[in-house]
Amino acid sequence: MKKLSNLSYQFSRKVKAPDTAKYYERFFEIVKDPTKSISRGHKLDFDTRITTGEKEIPKIPADIFFRLKQGEFITYSDGKDKKVQFKLSKIERKLPSKIHTYTEADLEGNFERIYNEDRSIFR
Repeated sequence: MKKLSNLSYQFSRKVKAPDTAKYYERFFEIVKDPTKSISRGHKLDFDTRITTGEKEIPKIPADIFFRLKQGEFITYSDGKDKKVQFKLSKIERKLPSKIHTYTEADLEGNFERIYNEDRSIFR
């Protein structure tokens, strides 16, 4: 599953499968899009008809989920949706300043301590 949820917040990320994109699309509001159709007469019939209506379309169509970039998500919370992008933080990587060395006796003593703590839980 490519959707992350935490309480009332939902984050939808980039997808590769059309079925997953359609699944995400269903989570968002359906809006009415006005339509207009113009019919013109042929030859000597100069009658022109304009028909207006509306069709229901998803507010966030499935193809949007294919075009999200790295770090971009469509969020949904409290009936509102929003496109957000998390910037990658600069992580400073370095070796630890102090390297601990443990003797075999240290390791064995630590093992015994943990083992005894665990056994005491089940008594």
